[in-house]
Amino acid sequence: MKQKFLRDLGIDLDGTTEDLLQQFDINGFMDEISDNRLKEEDKKVEELSNKIKEEDNK
Repeated sequence: MKQKFLRDLGIDLDGTTEDLLQQFDINGFMDEISDNRLKEEDKKVEELSNKIKEEDNK
C-alpha cells in the first residue's frame, strides 16, 4: 500500500526501498501483536487478582 502511494506521488522506488518499507510493515505488525498480548496479559492478571480478592473476602 505504501509503495503504491509513493509511486502515485512520483517517487521512484528501487528494490532496497521496497525492502525497507516491507520491513517497517512487519515491524509495525509485530509491535501490534506484542501490544495485544500485553493487553491480554494485563486483563488476565486483573481477573485473577479480583478472584483472589473475592475469595479472601469470603
